[in-house]
This record gives sequence, C-alpha cells and structure tokens, in this order.
Amino acid sequence: MSMRLLLGLLLVAAAVGGCQRSPGEVANKVLTDFGIREPDEGYVSGSDKVYARLRSVGESEMQRMNFEGREGEIKFEEDGLRGMFYKEVKEYTDFHPLDARADTAGTQREGGYTGYIEYSYRILRGVRKPTRVEAAAESANIPTGDTGREVFRYRFNSGGGWDGGKGERTKL
Repeated sequence: MSMRLLLGLLLVAAAVGGCQRSPGEVANKVLTDFGIREPDEGYVSGSDKVYARLRSVGESEMQRMNFEGREGEIKFEEDGLRGMFYKEVKEYTDFHPLDARADTAGTQREGGYTGYIEYSYRILRGVRKPTRVEAAAESANIPTGDTGREVFRYRFNSGGGWDGGKGERTKL
C-alpha cells in the first residue's frame, strides 16, 4: 500500500471516528429538533439563538434605516394652476422579531438561518414650499397620521451570527 493511500485512510478514519456520536444521541437530537421529544435541560436550538439576537439586530437596523431616510423624498402636490413641493419622510418607530428559521436544503445557502423582523413606521411631512430646493431644506416634522408596517428578512451564518447586512423587504 502506498504511503499516500495509507495517510489518506488514516485521516478519513480520524475524521469519522472523531465526529461520531452514539445512535441514541443522534436519534434524541433529531426527535428534539422536530419537537417530538422534550429537549434536555439547557438545550437551545440554532433558531432559538438567532431569534434571541433579532432584538439587537432590530435596534441597530431601525437606527440605520432612520438615519438613511432622514433626507426623505421631495413630492409635488398640485394646487389648481400652481403646485407646491414638500418633503416626506418615513420614520421607523418600533419593531417586533417575528420568526427565525433554519435554511433548508432547497435554498441557495446551506447551514445558515433566516430571521424576520416587522417594523412599524409613520409618515412625516415638511411645510409646503414653492420650490424643490426650499422643500428639501425644510425638516419633515408634521405627522400625517399615515402609518404602516414592513417585514424585513435577515441572513445569519450557521453559528447564528449576523454579518451586519441590510435586510431585504419581504412578505411573510
């Protein structure tokens, strides 16, 4: 037998032997993960870890979205023959973690998790001005009474860590 083949077999045997669990341990883990068996004391699934992290993700993302949206959007409102410009800003006011799921084999990413957060927002307007430049210079601080909710999806690695990437707007 060649030295390379022998070394290769030793590495494979060490890897398989070091990673093996007893059949009982594997069966218990599978039954626990599918909710058939009660989890052992102290057991925390990967999805539970990700769900616990969604609160800190929501806090930092809400700050980022409000910071990025502070310039708002300049809109035009017709008023007879003339029109007026105003600034409109979406201000995120609250968030709620919704769900955390393990990515399945059918997704592009394997071994990671996906978390969902719902954000509540309100729309603020600025004072109407005759020019776009004047409207952009105004701050939007007049509540319109318009509110809404949006759900964002966040990606987590197999260890449950978030890479800091922006969420993707989605519907659940």
